[in-house]
Amino acid sequence: MSPEAWYPLPAYVASLRAIGEKMGPNTLFQIGRQIPHHVPLPPGLDTFEKVLASFGIAFDMNHRGQQPGSITFDLKNPRQATITTGTPYPCDFDRGVISGFFQHLLRVRPTVEAVAGMPCKARGGETCTYDVTLP
Repeated sequence: MSPEAWYPLPAYVASLRAIGEKMGPNTLFQIGRQIPHHVPLPPGLDTFEKVLASFGIAFDMNHRGQQPGSITFDLKNPRQATITTGTPYPCDFDRGVISGFFQHLLRVRPTVEAVAGMPCKARGGETCTYDVTLP
């Protein structure tokens, strides 16, 4: 494998799903938390709002052939927001990526929880929505 090469996303997603089935949701979450250490990110991500805005940009930078704008956010206040993700990745992986971005970029561990009553990819929905709160 080459770090500069592009690989088919369905195979990667299928491997994450298999890991989740065999190892459980916490393993997917922990894998997701490591993603910010291994992908190019836009520069200047030093505030809550800038990190929130970076998810869609970072996804688009690191994925070919995917629908742009798969990740959106709604800032509620300077320490709380919702993020809606329509990526093909498993929910627990997405939660880990979200948590990992804040830990890596702002050195803070947010609470990232699925919003009750909203669609969820694990239940056949096209998106998942998460409440993100900084301590």
